Amino acid sequence: MKIIFLGLTGVHQALAAGYYYLDRESVENLDLEGFADLELEKTGFPILLGQDKNNNLIYALGSETDILVLKRTIDELAAVLGETGELLVWPITIPRQKFLLWLTVIAGFIGAGQWYYNCSRYIIKKEIPLIIGQVDKYQEQLQQN
Repeated sequence: MKIIFLGLTGVHQALAAGYYYLDRESVENLDLEGFADLELEKTGFPILLGQDKNNNLIYALGSETDILVLKRTIDELAAVLGETGELLVWPITIPRQKFLLWLTVIAGFIGAGQWYYNCSRYIIKKEIPLIIGQVDKYQEQLQQN
């Protein structure tokens, strides 16, 4: 199965959520491969983070628009392709996600320096408890099914 953590960007809350899901210890320091990486974000492709203990592939993906609309689109496409049970899309939303998206857009125009990384890190650090809570909720739902 494939699990996609979906955020407005793929390199902020979606990435932190995916890494937390994989390794519940290391996410709080945000020393995560690919965190706030503009080049990685610009590709538009899902970011493979690794495999969980059940051999599920874990991805982070940014939508740049409405997260729930993209989730519904992916879910419906999976149903059409007959992949319904093989793909889970878990939206991760935080109050400051639009601000992070704007920072990412601005950094794309003027260049992402240390300021971009530091601002992103500050915002996500404040949101870690919310991100962890959402991942825990999704994991409980997965275990119940």
